[in-house]
Amino acid sequence: MLYLSARQMWHDAFYQRSANEAAQELQRSNANVLRKKQVMNETQTSGPASNNPKIMHQVMAGKVQHAISTLPTHLQQLGNYCWAPRSEVMPTYKRQNEFMQYINTQVKAQFPEHYARNTSDVSILIIQILKYERAREEGRQQPPLDCVLAGAMALSKNKVRQKWQDVITFVRNQVRDYINGQPSITDQTLLSVMEEVGYTPKNIRKASVLADLAIRDFAHRDQAYLFSAGDKEREAVVPVGALYTNEYLAWRMGTARSNWKRDWADTYEQMLTVLGDMAGKALKPIVEVKAV
Repeated sequence: MLYLSARQMWHDAFYQRSANEAAQELQRSNANVLRKKQVMNETQTSGPASNNPKIMHQVMAGKVQHAISTLPTHLQQLGNYCWAPRSEVMPTYKRQNEFMQYINTQVKAQFPEHYARNTSDVSILIIQILKYERAREEGRQQPPLDCVLAGAMALSKNKVRQKWQDVITFVRNQVRDYINGQPSITDQTLLSVMEEVGYTPKNIRKASVLADLAIRDFAHRDQAYLFSAGDKEREAVVPVGALYTNEYLAWRMGTARSNWKRDWADTYEQMLTVLGDMAGKALKPIVEVKAV
């Protein structure tokens, strides 16, 4: 098996075939087994499907998984977050519906007259903002929110701003608070990053928020190297831009945009550098497996 990079080996070691892929392989295998007996007027027969590629993959996957298991927990977490196959992260319909109902109740209490006249429009606005903010959090490029809402509500952008600006701001803050409150899935990595850059009891909460953002940003930028180039060919890859804007980072840190560079920008860059060093350590044993 030819792997472009250690990142790809990490990914493939945990890749699980879908049920549909497994069924198709079984059908092909069964068909070839039935063709073992000669058929009249047939000049060529095929034997059973070869399992050699599958066996080779399983052997290599086992070696890679063993190498990963020897790493410290924080490096395993970082590697799995950056390079392991991603599972679906969107909430189930039930959870999303419950959250929408919660926001709906908050809007009704905060803007009772507005809600009474525009109940259905409020629901449209909530779901569009929820989808927009989740997509933004995951790094997907989005058009301006006012364009999205104008299209969904069949109004001009000016009308949307004029009629809904206060409600939009309120709902957006509720959604962002919900997203921000989700626990980090890389808690040990987060703590290691914080320890590397230093933090105090006074700023521990903000430092943890910043570290979580840095981990997400690093994983987003590093995706360019997963399948597109080998370990020694980084210069051939077009770098991916940052996941978050300075405006968004400043908002998450609860500081004015003008104060972001003074208060947090250097620490954020240090965290990204630390994560790069951690990634190198995590990939080292995989590179050694590749070289064997």
